[in-house]
Amino acid sequence: MVCRLQVDRSVSKRSEASAVRAILFDDDGFDREAALDRKLVERIGERQLVWIDIDARADAAIEAIREAAELPDDVAEFLTTDDRTPRLLRYPDHVVIRLIAMQPADGSESSSGELAKATSAPIDIIVAKNLVVTVHEGSIKAFDDFQSHVRGDSRLGALDAADFLTILVESVLGVYLQLVDQIERRVDALDEMALRSNQASAFLAEVVALRRRVAALRRALAPHAWAFAPLARPDFELEGIGKPWPGVVDRLDRTIRSVENARELLIGAYDVYMATSAQRTNDVMKALTIVSAVLLPAVVIGGVMGMNFKIPFFDNPANFWVAVGTMLTLAVGVLGVSRWRGWI
Repeated sequence: MVCRLQVDRSVSKRSEASAVRAILFDDDGFDREAALDRKLVERIGERQLVWIDIDARADAAIEAIREAAELPDDVAEFLTTDDRTPRLLRYPDHVVIRLIAMQPADGSESSSGELAKATSAPIDIIVAKNLVVTVHEGSIKAFDDFQSHVRGDSRLGALDAADFLTILVESVLGVYLQLVDQIERRVDALDEMALRSNQASAFLAEVVALRRRVAALRRALAPHAWAFAPLARPDFELEGIGKPWPGVVDRLDRTIRSVENARELLIGAYDVYMATSAQRTNDVMKALTIVSAVLLPAVVIGGVMGMNFKIPFFDNPANFWVAVGTMLTLAVGVLGVSRWRGWI
């Protein structure tokens, strides 16, 4: 949170029409909001950094930043587009990067424990000497989180523009990691759900929902690897901007691996469910097999005794109980052998 000094109050710091905010970070620790004009950019000192944030792609706002930062016409035209493909444009004295940020819905989880849906939002970042411009539509959670960590005056003015870009990129990737963490916690709950036979439908529905979330994260994040690839080249360095680029690429790789790890955990939870289902099926088949084996001797004896042969054995009614006793003895014998062999 920047310290809003009582200087230059005659100029509107943030107009609702243009949705433009300029923050001047000074190495001496006096951060303040400033009026956006061409003089602001021209007066930036060597130990200062200006962050201009535009939260609406309105023509007036784009025109204001084009004049203040002397941007080429094609860059201004690029800022007005809503393309959701990460891109990187390199110019002699500045760099333009388009990121795709994730915007979680209000509340990371609902009262029922269901993950809130997240949407994607394109962010354009212009990096020049001691100047960083961000253009987006509406509030961005990554930037809100970053500003909430800055309490009062800071020493961000000592950073160069590339260092500040790294901070903003890490804030954007941090939201991806927050969403991945939520998915992993839901996957942990899935392991317990997989062990309960009465929650099979709920388990499969949750797996499908989480799979879609992971796929959405990966689709939004993976194209950044292609856009960020030039940043790791040894020749990618602009005078006055700095070069912490490889760190940005490494952080992106770690975030992509985290998404892939969440996908593997989800597959592992499904494997647990399939193994549990197979075990339950084996238990049912084993129980049916034991029942069949116990009843089989009685069925055989009953079939033999029911044959139409005239033998003296059938003349004595007491032999009925002998047949029943034999059936019970064989049944107990089958159960005893099954128990001895560890089948039950």
